[in-house]
Amino acid sequence: MGVAKSIEERLEGLVEGFFTKVFRSGLQPVEVGRRILREMAGGKTVSVNRIYAPNEFRVLMGPDDHTRFGQMEAGLQREFSELVIDAAKQNRWNLMGLPRISFESVEKMGRGEFKVEASLAADPDRAPHVSTQVPDDAAPSESRAVASDTAQRLGMKGAGATLVVLDEDGKATEKIAVTRTPVVIGRMSSCDVVLADANVSRRHAQLTKDGDGWILEDLGSTNGTLVNGKLAKRHPLSGDETLGFGTSALRFEIEG
Repeated sequence: MGVAKSIEERLEGLVEGFFTKVFRSGLQPVEVGRRILREMAGGKTVSVNRIYAPNEFRVLMGPDDHTRFGQMEAGLQREFSELVIDAAKQNRWNLMGLPRISFESVEKMGRGEFKVEASLAADPDRAPHVSTQVPDDAAPSESRAVASDTAQRLGMKGAGATLVVLDEDGKATEKIAVTRTPVVIGRMSSCDVVLADANVSRRHAQLTKDGDGWILEDLGSTNGTLVNGKLAKRHPLSGDETLGFGTSALRFEIEG
């Protein structure tokens, strides 16, 4: 209860004090704060039975609002970061690193318009984490990729392939069952397989079943996608390939 109260007080404080003079019109910090909390709740993922919430938030807004937010950028980033930490404590969500908040200007957006993109990002001194969407109890079959033991427990039928998470030494740490395609791999919390790796693009690559075969396609990532150590734009997979995304590695296996 105490943490919940502190979150509400923090949101209320975003329209008071030294923010008041700058934010008399247009987009208000409290609106952004509430949207960040909504994206945290909607972007939860799960890895080894631990729930992770996004810790990186990219706030897109029009030029006028961006100018005003820029005047208070450091203070707002600090307030939003503390808001994220409070929400994680209250809900017992894990964060893969310290909160990261950025404000970006989008020419086509008008005053008051904004969008928040949530991603997972591990701190530089921590190994990248891999997680998947939390299956909806009412419709588990809608999930495209889930931990193999979870798929087994929920009786979910696989699509015939598995992604094996590899650590820095190339050892398997967990298995992800592919239950439907396409499977989008990237850093955004809305991806089917989420890689909390700063070297991974928000939407990095896509795995698709094509008839009896499988295709891995790069989605225009910054650092490219590797198949067995070689850059690949669109590559057919036959099983037992090592897929590289940033500093993260997954092994693709075909079941049976």
